[in-house]
Amino acid sequence: MKTIEILLGIVYNAAFISCYWPQIIKSWRTKRVTDVSIHLFTLSVVGYLSAIGYTLLRVGFDLFWLFNYTFSLGSAILMVFIYYRYRKNG
Repeated sequence: MKTIEILLGIVYNAAFISCYWPQIIKSWRTKRVTDVSIHLFTLSVVGYLSAIGYTLLRVGFDLFWLFNYTFSLGSAILMVFIYYRYRKNG
């Protein structure tokens, strides 16, 4: 049973962390962000910061959750950076 729990933790971490990367890569390569919803990524940053705080206060140190939230937060912040870097390119 513990093996299934760990496997599911790895799968959900990989899915959540990588879900922003197709948009990040596309925007980086094309240097265009017209199809990007900056509100989605800004809300994601707020959500992940809140999730990290909530997890630490309510659950304590949980490796899978904190790893997920921290790296997903990094991806969302990177997309916000890319958005503001290339927004004038159309």
